[in-house]
Amino acid sequence: MELRIEKIVYPGRALGLHEGRVVFTDEGLPGELIRVEILAERKNFLEAKTVEILEPVPDRIEPRCSHYRACSPYQIMTYELETKIKSGQLTEILSRFKVPYPPAGGKLPDLVTSPRIYGYRNKIKLAVVWQSPQPFLAYHEPGSLTDLLPVENCALVSSEANSLLSAFKELIETSPLPAISQIEIRQSFSSRALLAILYSENKLGLTEAARRWLPRLSAQPGLTGVAGLLNRDPGARPVPIYGQLDLEEKFEKVSLRYGPECFFQVNPLQLLKVVEELKTWLKESKPARLLDLYAGVGTFTFFLSNLASEVLAVESEPANVFYFKENLRLNEAADIKLIAGRVEQKLKEIATFQPEVAMLDPPRKGLEPELIVTLKKIPLRSIFYLSCDPATLARDLNRLNPEYKLQTVQAFDFFPRTPHLEVLSRLERVD
Repeated sequence: MELRIEKIVYPGRALGLHEGRVVFTDEGLPGELIRVEILAERKNFLEAKTVEILEPVPDRIEPRCSHYRACSPYQIMTYELETKIKSGQLTEILSRFKVPYPPAGGKLPDLVTSPRIYGYRNKIKLAVVWQSPQPFLAYHEPGSLTDLLPVENCALVSSEANSLLSAFKELIETSPLPAISQIEIRQSFSSRALLAILYSENKLGLTEAARRWLPRLSAQPGLTGVAGLLNRDPGARPVPIYGQLDLEEKFEKVSLRYGPECFFQVNPLQLLKVVEELKTWLKESKPARLLDLYAGVGTFTFFLSNLASEVLAVESEPANVFYFKENLRLNEAADIKLIAGRVEQKLKEIATFQPEVAMLDPPRKGLEPELIVTLKKIPLRSIFYLSCDPATLARDLNRLNPEYKLQTVQAFDFFPRTPHLEVLSRLERVD
């Protein structure tokens, strides 16, 4: 079947029409004529796979990665087209959810582009495939648990990380350890230090890695630590194999240390742009009691604490809690209190704190209904909401209405060359 692509819808599917029916496919840029193979017929649309680009548009470019479909499918287009598509997708999502923004006759603020569109990611995680004549590192094919795309190197991470990938490729070929199922590399943006994480089916695999792989790895430039994690015991502390088991970022007066299991934003340069926006907003409320929910290792707590009279942070993941406490010590921070536990189970403590400003950075699923009820009851002046899913953000913005009025929606391109988008919103209480 031949198909003319109308647009790309969030999160990254190409849409065309065939005899009045919507067809979704995995690749194609707006305006291109493509040939597709129909995979499934749904009630209201067809699912397809692109097999040939018949009429490419000028914005199509050659991808840098052979595995681009897994790591960054937007490598096939110019960055100018990518930013235009993402801005259009956000506008469409807000309209579909009937979010009253932008005001009538207005338009969304321009997407804040990333300073780097390649080499910006501070981590990469790959499967180790042993069931082949020669072992290899791989990403899973999008939408598949069995199909794999071999990875030699990746354009989204640094040259130092790619050099370490090459070392691992050599090791799995010359000294195989089938117990090692995945390899992850994390890197500090400020120090350039590298941390390798080995995921193993058993402790023996980590013991053997220390014996057989460590002589090669310890000679790798920039590698400051190797940690092991057991697949069947996800709650266990990392197993020390070599060197330091954590990384540290230093941004002016703020130090943030985090470990192998911790969440940390993958694009630190773009994170700093978000922080500057938040500081501008918070200065208008200074001094204020700041509530930081889903606080992680304390990223926003420590960046914003000097603009707040006191801070209450809530975080549930044990590894994040551990490093939050470490960062309290590193930053010699006062007037900051951490509560360990799920946000939804700490609503009483949140209400008792009587915050004036709330910083929300929830997981992709967004806010739980009971939290929204609490946020409506307490005397907040402002809510700053950072979301990695525009659809759940739009849903939550409607749920916070009419008690809070949406003032600003600002998109940040944290993940260039991918379909993903980070969106920061500001809401003010309606008197």
